[in-house]
Amino acid sequence: MPRTYKHLHRLERRPRNDPVHRRANGRQVSDRLAELHWARHDSPLGPLLLTGGEAGLIGVNFLDGADAAAQAADIADTRGARATERSTALAGLVRQLDAYFAGSPERFTVAIDWSLFEPFQRSVLQRCATIEFGDRISYGELAEEIGAPRAARAVGNALRCNPITIVIPCHRVVRSDGSLGGYGGVDREQRKATLLSLELSSAAAAA
Repeated sequence: MPRTYKHLHRLERRPRNDPVHRRANGRQVSDRLAELHWARHDSPLGPLLLTGGEAGLIGVNFLDGADAAAQAADIADTRGARATERSTALAGLVRQLDAYFAGSPERFTVAIDWSLFEPFQRSVLQRCATIEFGDRISYGELAEEIGAPRAARAVGNALRCNPITIVIPCHRVVRSDGSLGGYGGVDREQRKATLLSLELSSAAAAA
């Protein structure tokens, strides 16, 4: 899977009742993440860990054999937050994920907490989030579109660290020669190929 959110942003450890805003990678982060809610959801490609906070979605990750509660607690701990299993808070996302795997081309409408990303990765992922169902672009094209034409490799690195897989469809970004390029998780290229195949077959059936 694309690397977990823990890999991207580590918070300075403070007591959870500390009124001082915590810092993440030099940025101020408020206490709005005092609670991280999570749910485990089974998908056709394996169990997913869904995580969110008051400001929006922060993670959709393939568990790949990991324990959902333990991973959620680990992610929350790096933010000085507490993890609470709360499937109702993520019910809208679950419905949209189920619709996606059933072949729906509708774009995900769940709110994403973009404030937790550094500027370059935010620009990469925000552009990635607009790639339509069934479409593909290259790393170089994405780099050009965000105003960094020589940063194709950095774009790839930002996508490999995408903590919100599927919803932010990094699988739709491929190499300039049409080959798949990188992805993450246990099955890596096979998982990326399966997602793209699902979208192409669904788009063809709807045509």
